[in-house]
Amino acid sequence: MPYINFVTPPFPHFILAGDALYRPGDAHRQRVNIGIFDLIFVEYGELFITDANMPYHLRENDVLIIRPDAMHFGHKSVSVKTKFKWLHFRTVGEYNYSNDIRLIKGERHSLYSYDDRKSQLTLPIYKKLSPLEGNEFSVCFSKLISANIDKYQQKEDQGQTPLSPLECQELFLKLLNFIQVSYPQMSSSELLAVSIMEYIMQNYHLPLTLENIAEHFNFHPTHIIRCLKKEYGITPNKALNGIRIENAKKLLITSDLSISKISFYVGFATPSYFNRIFKEYTGETPKEFRMARS
Repeated sequence: MPYINFVTPPFPHFILAGDALYRPGDAHRQRVNIGIFDLIFVEYGELFITDANMPYHLRENDVLIIRPDAMHFGHKSVSVKTKFKWLHFRTVGEYNYSNDIRLIKGERHSLYSYDDRKSQLTLPIYKKLSPLEGNEFSVCFSKLISANIDKYQQKEDQGQTPLSPLECQELFLKLLNFIQVSYPQMSSSELLAVSIMEYIMQNYHLPLTLENIAEHFNFHPTHIIRCLKKEYGITPNKALNGIRIENAKKLLITSDLSISKISFYVGFATPSYFNRIFKEYTGETPKEFRMARS
């Protein structure tokens, strides 16, 4: 299942919403790199859309978010009368696509820090709503609509919503709340373990020690070890060496750097210690690993 992950703030913002009525034989038009996200909700009937080479057959209460940076088109005409709502939105912040749900940790801040508290909004590209959810979603959606495409009457109209920009944004965020991925609550030890692993992954190239990690998170080293072993089954040192070895393997395959330089780049104090740990984890020396894959 593909997802879109938005780093927030800023949150995605609403542009325009409308509805469309298709006759049997009508198909969604082709568009390329439209630069905005297009959210589609099918009220009844069906819709055939291919987006970024992925075909979708949408039916009643289906939601699809079309990407802003790819080609989408109707790969097949509808066979029944179809009504759907559409909504354009944009983000000026960071976003990425993934094929799984990626949990990111909350940032650590002082009470007296006034920086933005970064978080993540994860939306499924496709989702089927239950009939009850679909009804609530449709009612909320209808309040935003100011444009209409009617294939039966062969006309397109665009008016103005009586709502203020803030009211539009509030309703839009309510729609996103219907479909967003909600992460399960994690215990304090689980959150700490996730944070420790991410800290190691971001800083593996530095001369990290258990004491460094414990000091960063303001916990006793024993508690750090206990949390990581409980959640991941490994010690901080094992996690650190494993991450260093994985990054070393990439450099051995993709670069012409000497084995000595690679050992320092990934955080090992000496090439000899790097060689020993590398063989312990892979069964090969760095030289043997590189030669087998060249």
